[in-house]
Amino acid sequence: MKLKTFFISYLLFLSILLGALGTISIYLTNHQMQTLNEQSHLEYERIASMIEREVNIVYERGVGQTAIDALLESYVNFHENRNILLSIDWVIISSDDLELAATSTFISDDQCYLISVESYIVTTPISFLLTAAFDVTESVHELREIQRILLYLFIVFSLFSAVILYFILNKIFKPLEIVTTSAQKIANGEYSERIVIKGKNELALMADQFNQMASEIENRIYLLEEEAERKQQFMDNLAHEIRTPLTAIYGYAEYIQKANLNEEEKIESTMYVMEEAIYMKKITNSMLELAALRNHTIKKEEISIIQLFNQLATTLEASFHEYQVELIIEALDEVIVGQEDLIRSLILNLCINAGKACMPANTNVSNMGEIVIKAEKKLNQLVISVKDNGCGMSVEDVEKVTEPFYQVDKARNRAAGGIGLGLTLCKEIAQLHDARLIIESELGVGTTVKVIFTTS
Repeated sequence: MKLKTFFISYLLFLSILLGALGTISIYLTNHQMQTLNEQSHLEYERIASMIEREVNIVYERGVGQTAIDALLESYVNFHENRNILLSIDWVIISSDDLELAATSTFISDDQCYLISVESYIVTTPISFLLTAAFDVTESVHELREIQRILLYLFIVFSLFSAVILYFILNKIFKPLEIVTTSAQKIANGEYSERIVIKGKNELALMADQFNQMASEIENRIYLLEEEAERKQQFMDNLAHEIRTPLTAIYGYAEYIQKANLNEEEKIESTMYVMEEAIYMKKITNSMLELAALRNHTIKKEEISIIQLFNQLATTLEASFHEYQVELIIEALDEVIVGQEDLIRSLILNLCINAGKACMPANTNVSNMGEIVIKAEKKLNQLVISVKDNGCGMSVEDVEKVTEPFYQVDKARNRAAGGIGLGLTLCKEIAQLHDARLIIESELGVGTTVKVIFTTS
């Protein structure tokens, strides 16, 4: 592209330059020749006038033809010394038929250039044809020298313009080459590639927009890779979670088929199969719920926080009594905008997790477990928090606990009926309501989960 532009621009420039110099050369030539022709005619008229006057004067004195011939010969010799060749041809013709206007002719050979002017001169005794050849060789040589200079200027300017045009095009195309190189790198997977072009011109603006595009591509690629990784991890975790109950179901079914069991043993074995089937059903229901949430548009409505917390307290009363956990509610007389059943499910899941963490078997705390559900305003944001004094989690567990099927203590959670999707559902519900889920925990101290609603 750059080479093609260079040749087209260079040929266009040469055409314009050649046309301009050619026009100047033609103008100078025509002007010079016209000037020389005019000067020759003026000089010819002066000579013709002098000859005509002198011949008439000599004739009036009564001198013969010999004296007139001598006079004319002296004029020829005199002007020959001035590089003006005179030729006089006597004619015998009627004055009425003579063409008195002077005509000029350009005569050239290898070494000499002449302008020949001739006309008929009418005197009293006789008429004659006067021809004067003016030597313009020096003037023509000067004109040729000017033409050579113009040719040299054309060559010099052609070479100079080629160099200048190359550097100009190189400067113009350099940003485009940078963009092309960067685009190629991005196409090859180097999504962190950026363009640096200083200034405030169109190229700098294009570079800025290109960098924005590259950043957007990098972010999208990162999100796609992250999403692909999450899906792969989800599938791996799902396969791992399903394999255990399927193995147990197959084992008990094979045991029932092959072993000679009494009625009580058959009932016990089928109970185990049913428990594993119920566990798989929970996984399936949670996965369906999770999939539905990701394509769900919430129905916004005003929800009274006090009323919501009181409903949760009623729902959790029996299970928390079993867990030996005390529920404390600190609610504001405020409303929150969202889908009520999802908000209720979110807080309910957090409370159930907190209750499991406060069970005597899961904590070293000797006194009774305590869960505080609290709603407060901070910096014009509504914050709902669920705090417990249970077993807590490590920093590593806090970072991964919202991942699908992740369980801090698989044996303990399985015994409590957990499948590792509760906090994943909570995170999805929070995101649907433009809220952030923040988990703070310390081993042996307890856990606080905050849901910060950025919009009301």
